[in-house]
Amino acid sequence: MSKLAFTIHCPVCHMTKINRSLLFNYQGVDHYFCSSQCLDRFKAHPHLFVGDPKHGLSPKQKGQNALKKRRIGFSEPIDEELKAVMEQSLLSLMGIESLLFEETFLYVTYDLLQVSLEEIEAAIDQSPGKLKSGVADRIKRGFIHYSEECELDNLAHLTSDHGHH
Repeated sequence: MSKLAFTIHCPVCHMTKINRSLLFNYQGVDHYFCSSQCLDRFKAHPHLFVGDPKHGLSPKQKGQNALKKRRIGFSEPIDEELKAVMEQSLLSLMGIESLLFEETFLYVTYDLLQVSLEEIEAAIDQSPGKLKSGVADRIKRGFIHYSEECELDNLAHLTSDHGHH
């Protein structure tokens, strides 16, 4: 008699090192997560990560990602110490693909299915440096936050032909 072997993995990032205290029951199925970031991401858009019999596999189950590259501006050049602090903070987020610092800018590439620009900015905001806070910058970032939410909503609402709205 053989035993069925399986590995529990985080539905958001697919890590197998999960935290059993981070449990969320969705549609009668228990899902475990590796971090509170992944749990929050799942709660916000569960259909990105689990499919259903009517629509099939979710975007994440199909291996899709939504890579974004953004330029974040600062009011003054970023010194090496601040770069190191910000880099450590940002690389602790799931979904960060790359970081490049150039004078007063940070170029970040990330998977929108795992992390948003808003979450990236929150991690930066907790560092000693601050983002530019001019009205135009806030409006631009607000528009990007809104467009990312729309994109996630579109990806999360599968149609019966396995496409998206």
